Amino acid sequence: MSWKSFTLNFIWGIVSIILIIMFSTQDKEWFIDGRGINNVCDVMDYIEDDDVRSVGIILTLPLFIPFIYAIVWRRQRGIWQYSIMATLLLFWLWRFIIRYQLCW
Repeated sequence: MSWKSFTLNFIWGIVSIILIIMFSTQDKEWFIDGRGINNVCDVMDYIEDDDVRSVGIILTLPLFIPFIYAIVWRRQRGIWQYSIMATLLLFWLWRFIIRYQLCW
């Protein structure tokens, strides 16, 4: 893998993580202080009335298109691209789906 490909993958990964964080953060998450509101589950139960995750999911799904293009159609497969794609996918799943499903 060339240094250009490595740099582009790294920059795209950082930009994707920032966008995923921006679009997956709930409006009142800054209320979490450990005294009254302990975690995201408390925010969803007591404070938040509207759930905006569906919009964030739709807006962040196109972030995976360049990686899918590079891996499937161009057949440029490297461990670095697979690791960036897997990390982004797991982080995306955690921020939008898994952390809300672990509320019991």
